[in-house]
Amino acid sequence: MSNMSLTGKKRDYDTQRQLLGIIFIIPSVIFLLVFVVYPVCYNIILSFTDARLMKSDFSFIAFDNYKKLFQNIRFLKYVKNTLIWTVFSVVGQLALGLAIALLINKRANVTGLRSFLLVPYVVPAVALALVTKWVTNGDYGIVSWWLNWIGLLEYRQSPLAVPGSAMAVLIIVNIWRSYPFPMLIYWATLKGISHEIYDAASVDGCSAFQMFWHITLPHLKSTTTVLAILRIVWTATYFDLIWLITGGGPAGSTTHLPIMIYQTSFGTFQTGYASSISVILGLSLFVCIVFYVRKTISNDR
Repeated sequence: MSNMSLTGKKRDYDTQRQLLGIIFIIPSVIFLLVFVVYPVCYNIILSFTDARLMKSDFSFIAFDNYKKLFQNIRFLKYVKNTLIWTVFSVVGQLALGLAIALLINKRANVTGLRSFLLVPYVVPAVALALVTKWVTNGDYGIVSWWLNWIGLLEYRQSPLAVPGSAMAVLIIVNIWRSYPFPMLIYWATLKGISHEIYDAASVDGCSAFQMFWHITLPHLKSTTTVLAILRIVWTATYFDLIWLITGGGPAGSTTHLPIMIYQTSFGTFQTGYASSISVILGLSLFVCIVFYVRKTISNDR
């Protein structure tokens, strides 16, 4: 009888725990449904309509927006800009973040240095954009003066006004602003690697490069995968910095898909057309992430 009573109490206790778990998870589910699932689904629906920002009614036009998009020459140019912006920014962020993480990992007291290295991550995008435009100004910018002095830029010319160099400036600024996040993640991972492994490798006669290549990098593989995925998504959809510094110019040389979506939505008020662009961007990121994760998992096996 006592065993049956204990079993019943245990069953009631498990039921209460499950019910409590459901109650705690309901707010998160509601948040995701309202602020993630619903907007995404509604955006996909809009991409098949001729919805406009200044019109309350719209009609279903099937794949006309997508046909119009892929026939647009500027779309292919902006896709290329998005790829250049994302790939070089992410590679630069991860490389610089890892290099600095390795540097501060060798030092015993890095509190002050670490705080200094985190400054770029807390600088507002508006302030960074104003400083960038100031130092690259063709009349009085110090960067423009240096580039002119070494012969890489014409007199009283700004690198932001040259299609070939404007994107390079944006990528450099974005790398400088974003490297602290990978730096912290890499540094935390490096702290978790046992020093005994390095000591054993040193006794075996391994050089510093060999220890880095055969010990450090394999331990950073999963961290790099996660960082690459996060930075690709964040960088490809990042809007503020480019818009504040160049506005997508000159001549569309720094316009990427998020700016194209903004200009289509609030410039020409073609909400349905802009939705189709965002759907393509979202699907592209999803496919890249799935491919990258599957490739990584298969290599681990």
